[in-house]
This record gives sequence, structure tokens and C-alpha cells, in this order.
Amino acid sequence: MTIFVALVLTVLTFAFVTYPLLKRRTPSANSVEDEKLQEVYAKRDTTYSMLKELEFDFQSGILTEEDYRNLEAKYKGKAISILKDINNLKKGSDVEEEIEKKILELRRGEGRFCPQCGAGYLDDDRFCSRCGTSLSQGGHVD
Repeated sequence: MTIFVALVLTVLTFAFVTYPLLKRRTPSANSVEDEKLQEVYAKRDTTYSMLKELEFDFQSGILTEEDYRNLEAKYKGKAISILKDINNLKKGSDVEEEIEKKILELRRGEGRFCPQCGAGYLDDDRFCSRCGTSLSQGGHVD
């Protein structure tokens, strides 16, 4: 009986230790966004390198002026597209930061709440948007 209990405890301990190692990790939203942003930065750097290489090839006489202008226009268009993608990805994170700030304000109690239903309201509001209670002087009707 003692051997059986020791064996069960050994198996449970082994499972407890190895479970975190074998568990699949789900990437968080921030890490996915950071990964996308890093990928776009890498594309930007590659495009910039190609533009520099084109300039060097043109200066050394490997490319004709017509070929140089065509390729330069192509890579500059690609660079502009990549820079727009970077701006769009950064704007998405700004929105999330704004939401987090608003939640933090509400948690600190900086917002106001309707005395009737508990819904939040702004200083300018005269009536609750949820229940219609007058918000001037603690919810009493003037």
C-alpha cells in the first residue's frame, strides 16, 4: 500500500512539474501587435536598403538612368505604403491606451454616477442617459 501511494505521489508530482512546460501558450494581443509592428519595421528597413543599393548601382554605372528611375519609383511607393502601415498600427495602440486611461479614471472614482441607477455621467450632463433622472443637486428635480 505504501508503494502504491508513493507511486501515485511521484506521478502527480511529475505531472505538476511538466504541465507548464507542455502547455501551449496563447499569444497576448499586445505581443501579436508588437510582432506585426516589428515585421513592418523589418520591411521598412529592407526597402530603405534597396533604395540605397539602387543609388549605389546607378552611381557606379550598373543601371541606366531609365532603369534607376523606374526602380526608384517602385521602391519609394513601397516605402510610402509601409510607412502608412506603421502609422495605422501605432494608431491602434493609441486607442487602446486611451481606453485604459478612461478605465483607470473610472476606477479612481474621478467619474460621477447617477444616484438612481449608478450609471456614469459627465460634469456637463443634466440628466442620466440610462434612467432620465435629473442630475442637478444630487438627483433631485429642480
